Amino acid sequence: MRFPAAVFLFGFSQLTAAQVSIDLPGVSVKTGPGSSVSKSGNTVANEKGVISPDADVEGVVIINDALSIDGVPIARGVTEYVSKKTRKVYSIRWGKKGEGVTVTEKTR
Repeated sequence: MRFPAAVFLFGFSQLTAAQVSIDLPGVSVKTGPGSSVSKSGNTVANEKGVISPDADVEGVVIINDALSIDGVPIARGVTEYVSKKTRKVYSIRWGKKGEGVTVTEKTR
């Protein structure tokens, strides 16, 4: 039985992992499987479930039952939050521990 080349290439492409690489003078950024290190000694890591403390975040982020709004961590049990960054008002409903949280922007 003969298979068209497209079938072979499709199957082979499923085995490969994507990697993005940018090389500029003094800078090297690589993302994908494995570590990423720049020529200047700075490290760029791709981690699941982590937001860098110096990231400029706007909006609602929920990771592993932890809530932050506009980059500010919100303590479990808070039911309303007014963003200092955007002045938006959010209503927060917490589920049982491990069951998540629901956040709704209030309209005035």
